Amino acid sequence: MRIRHKYLAAFVLVGLAGCGAPDEQPHGEIKTRKQIPIPVCTTQLSPVKSSGSGKAMVRSLEPAQWMSVISPGYTEEKGLNATDTDCTGAYMFANESLRGGISQRGWPKPLDPEDMDIHSGPDGMRVIWIRALKFENGDEGGPVALVRALDNRAEVYGIGSFRGPPKAQLQTVRLGSETIVVGQSKICPDPDDCRVQAHFYLPRRGRLIEAATVDVERTAVVPSVTERGLYAKYVLRTDVSYKPEGIQLLEQVRVRIIKDESGTRDSDRELRKVEFSRFLKVERDTLFSSNDPLWERVFGQD
Repeated sequence: MRIRHKYLAAFVLVGLAGCGAPDEQPHGEIKTRKQIPIPVCTTQLSPVKSSGSGKAMVRSLEPAQWMSVISPGYTEEKGLNATDTDCTGAYMFANESLRGGISQRGWPKPLDPEDMDIHSGPDGMRVIWIRALKFENGDEGGPVALVRALDNRAEVYGIGSFRGPPKAQLQTVRLGSETIVVGQSKICPDPDDCRVQAHFYLPRRGRLIEAATVDVERTAVVPSVTERGLYAKYVLRTDVSYKPEGIQLLEQVRVRIIKDESGTRDSDRELRKVEFSRFLKVERDTLFSSNDPLWERVFGQD
């Protein structure tokens, strides 16, 4: 869905002020915007030479630097531990969504840059996902954070947890004055049993709260209820548009009778196409839907 940028950097969570970091190369320059989230953690970085342009200098940090920003008690010698806390004092691996996940190398766990994804967004914002835990179904999971490093400081705007397939993607999106995190996961064990979901996270009181989950694509084949002995294929496609007040969803479901291999039945034809628009409005800690998902109202009814 989006371009993913991998860096040899660890999870980008911000720690307590005073945890300095050594020099590293600046990444770019931006003009800061007033509507960005308010940081919940700030870490002082070593000074960087100003370009004189009046713009903030976006910086890139090494994995160990990012990790010490995320978790002030982290050191390369100690590695990661199951009881580590982030810069807000919350346990990093205690979220319910991470239940059942294990560290394949046990604890303490060395910090592996290959297990850390950094996804760059506008204005120097970044989403970082530490894929420290593995699950029986192949999912990976761990802390996720909305962060930024510029000039002489690193800032954390929200910390949460994300679980998904190894190739799951994340990005930042603006909704008016809001900056949210969007994660996309794809689970397709079979072409006729496929699901792509978007997970929307709001930064609230230092946390990244999963405010809504939407099916972006979905395919399923089930016995037809109107054509006995035949099978109906349901295909959902959702167009997602980001607005100042929330998220506009245009959902379309196509229903088709799939081909009867015996050749004795009238099959391989479209039954109907249904379209519906709904809106996810930002209301405090959630994204409130103006209606039920179209899939729930159409699926299994031909």
